[in-house]
Amino acid sequence: MNVAIRRFALGAGLVVGLAAPAFAQAGLDLTGNYLVTGQNGGEPGTYAADVAVTLEGDVYHLDWTGQGQKVEGVGLRLGDTLAVTWQDPSSKEAAVAVYIMMPDGGLKGRWAPIGAKAAGTEEWTRKP
Repeated sequence: MNVAIRRFALGAGLVVGLAAPAFAQAGLDLTGNYLVTGQNGGEPGTYAADVAVTLEGDVYHLDWTGQGQKVEGVGLRLGDTLAVTWQDPSSKEAAVAVYIMMPDGGLKGRWAPIGAKAAGTEEWTRKP
């Protein structure tokens, strides 16, 4: 095998090896229950909630419950990214969020309600 072919084969193998975890992650099933920890944008302190994720067709439906609040949302997945919009049915507060799937099956992301000047953060841990 000449040097150019060996370099190409090595480079192609490296690219496939590095890309394989991302492709495998893209098949991860997001449905289930999660413990959410987060921080509101521009505010001290943290919060915790539970979120249940279901899938109908290719649309995710999310129900957050925590601290006396119930929030409903819908999400769309593209690769390892989940984009979500949600609304509190009582207060009508609405927000947008984007999450990245983590190798451990959880999600990590940022969110902001309409009119916000700072984004909040969240980490989701899959419940057994």
